[in-house]
Amino acid sequence: MTREKLIAACIAGFIPDYAKYWAEQVVEKQSLQTLWELIEESDKLGLSKEDLEKFEFRSAYILETVYCQYPKLFYPYLHRFFEKFPTITNGSMKRHFAKIGFFAIKQGNCPHNIEAIATACADWIIDPKTRVAVKVWALDILIEFTKTEKWIKDLLPEVIESLSKNPSAGMSVRLRRIKSTMNAQGKY
Repeated sequence: MTREKLIAACIAGFIPDYAKYWAEQVVEKQSLQTLWELIEESDKLGLSKEDLEKFEFRSAYILETVYCQYPKLFYPYLHRFFEKFPTITNGSMKRHFAKIGFFAIKQGNCPHNIEAIATACADWIIDPKTRVAVKVWALDILIEFTKTEKWIKDLLPEVIESLSKNPSAGMSVRLRRIKSTMNAQGKY
């Protein structure tokens, strides 16, 4: 699949099962490399602000679907994915990157730039403009990092406390589960 076709697919309107359809096209046409390069170069594509936002969100949505449905195909891109992770600024793109990042880390893939990823996650969590879903995935990443990183384990109660101030209903439920699990494990 050409770069132009992928860009057009990301900018055009949604179709039923959008991400599934385009992920299958990317895999069938062996275009994951092209998709990834476009994501890496998105700021250099010369798109209008509106089209760039659409492109970033939808390309990340397709990427997440590829990761979930064809994880072995994604594996060669993990290092580059973790490098790109802390640089994401598009709020919708953050959600997909955080979800992929969580599952990749949970499956034992240890990024070499843990500090940069943890810092990005903490920044996303404390930013009041960040959507709840992004905060939840970012928090899940930090929780995974506590298994190997003492400094994150020490930082986590502070992060949880900051999230506990005026949380949304969804965040309240998530925080109760986290606190319950951590109390049961003697970590909180």
